[in-house]
Amino acid sequence: MQNRIFLILISILFFSCQQDKNVIRIHPDQVISTDFIGNGVQWSAYPHADTENAEWGKLMTDAKWDMNFHRLDYMQAKLFRVFDQANWRYLVGFDKEGEPILDFSTPEVKAVEKILKYAQENNITVLLGEVGTPYKVHDLNEGHSDKFSGADDPKWINGIVAYLDYLINTRGYTCIKHFNFINEPNGDWSSVNGDFKKWRAGVELLAEGLKAKGLDSLVSIAGPDAVTRYDNPNSTYTGSGWVEETAKQLDDIVGIYEVHDYTEYDLVRSGGFEEYHGAIAKFAKQMNKQIIFGELGFSRNGQENQDKTNEDPFACEDSQMDVYKFSYGVDMADAVIQSMNAGYSGAAAWALDDAMHTCGDLGNKNELKRWGMWNSLGTEICNDPADENMRPWFYSWSLICRYFPTGSSIVKTDSTSIEGLRLTTGIYGDEITVAIVNNSAVDNTITIAMPTSKSLKKFLYVDGERAVDANGFPIAVENDIKVNDVLELNVPANSFILLTTLEY
Repeated sequence: MQNRIFLILISILFFSCQQDKNVIRIHPDQVISTDFIGNGVQWSAYPHADTENAEWGKLMTDAKWDMNFHRLDYMQAKLFRVFDQANWRYLVGFDKEGEPILDFSTPEVKAVEKILKYAQENNITVLLGEVGTPYKVHDLNEGHSDKFSGADDPKWINGIVAYLDYLINTRGYTCIKHFNFINEPNGDWSSVNGDFKKWRAGVELLAEGLKAKGLDSLVSIAGPDAVTRYDNPNSTYTGSGWVEETAKQLDDIVGIYEVHDYTEYDLVRSGGFEEYHGAIAKFAKQMNKQIIFGELGFSRNGQENQDKTNEDPFACEDSQMDVYKFSYGVDMADAVIQSMNAGYSGAAAWALDDAMHTCGDLGNKNELKRWGMWNSLGTEICNDPADENMRPWFYSWSLICRYFPTGSSIVKTDSTSIEGLRLTTGIYGDEITVAIVNNSAVDNTITIAMPTSKSLKKFLYVDGERAVDANGFPIAVENDIKVNDVLELNVPANSFILLTTLEY
């Protein structure tokens, strides 16, 4: 009899342990990162269509801008990467001595100020930056290619410093917190062609200029802006090596670490994205600094994507046609969830709008970079008003931006141990948000121990089932979920779920 009771007790204890193992726990005391900046988008000021002087004329009317502002009002982006170029905005020519002529009152500068004004009013962190040495890339003005000697030319650096001084001190755009110097400098397409020494020399000169102007306490240099998974044969270092060498050689200058990745679907869907980029994030963590993605998207190199690009009369080869597909919203959510768990303090999705860029930024209307959440000029350029509609991935990305506020702590969440199913958690005061993705073909039911007594809202992004309001913006499918310590949750195949106590 005693043996039977003992066996029953052991069985109960074993069953309880097994049940406990199946509960996914959130650990507010195990912080991955603090002072989270937040997620957002890359947004350029439409260099082909922003003014009467632009190649296409002023197609970006006030109504077009307002459409973007309205959608961003819902998204509540926390980070803008503003990708620009001196000779698109304020570098208007050269005098007889070959010195740059700067004009900060141009209509082109005022166009950029539309973005900056919105960011300032909405407490959005801006990462401003230039493509590269003017007229060395996107040489739209013949005869000027020899006006700058390279990345460390004081004439260019002084122009950048003067521009930042104007925007921050004169115009009051204190939302500009970071500046990245040369887009993707490790690339063979960049104006330094992967030459780390040339890039470093420019960064050092820029740091001196910012300090001399008293701007160093207002705006920090972000770097290296490298594409982590691209290894340029002309460069001394691999893509990830650029981050490591920046930490070794320039940490006293760089205020925030920042990288790009156009990643592979297999890497994300397998969960390997977190491990790969977590190893890179450690270089920043060792220096007690934050790291962000200045650009995040998926590789365009697959044959299926290139075939679709070729079929679109308005797309250039540098396009990701999956932005039209429901699945892109799941994959982008998966990538950013893994980035947050890897210690990144934010990610800007490339990109907000197809209408911003063309191949080589040469302004050819049949060479749009199809990467956006919509195309503001679908009617004007493509004769397709429907192309201006929000694409599916706006749904998941907007929620990821909206419900992880600046200042959140990203905390450890137990692994689900289920293939393709991942979670990340943000704590903001006594509010909590949990983002969940099931990037597999199998429905799953999970149990989460939720450290809150507040009721939760639930948003669901699954093919054919996306609840929206009259504007097409996400709305919760449940608004008053009681937790009672644990929450049992069905997570459909190929879906994204967001749970939150936050109210807007």
